[in-house]
Amino acid sequence: MLDSSYKILIDSKFEKSLKGLPKNIKDVFDEKMEYFRNNPSHPSLNTKQCSVSRSKLKELGVDQVYEFYINRKDYRCLFYVINETKEIIIVCIANHTQIKNKLK
Repeated sequence: MLDSSYKILIDSKFEKSLKGLPKNIKDVFDEKMEYFRNNPSHPSLNTKQCSVSRSKLKELGVDQVYEFYINRKDYRCLFYVINETKEIIIVCIANHTQIKNKLK
């Protein structure tokens, strides 16, 4: 189970996913990140593990892939987990379809 002992890192390409997002979504993301920093499994985030093949996990160099909701309608935040080093890597903000395509 994810907890606040994990170090949170930001992927180098994350800023690219922020470009073009409406300001209100960026503001909600900032609020959600406060919850996430304190408790990655906070109920309001609806954090859930993504279904990813072992080969894709190996390709990414991670143990698990998760997402949490920015808003229920459109946006989610994708993040990777490396258990050995207790790291969470924030990857992008995208809609459900974009996230599925990224994980193929």
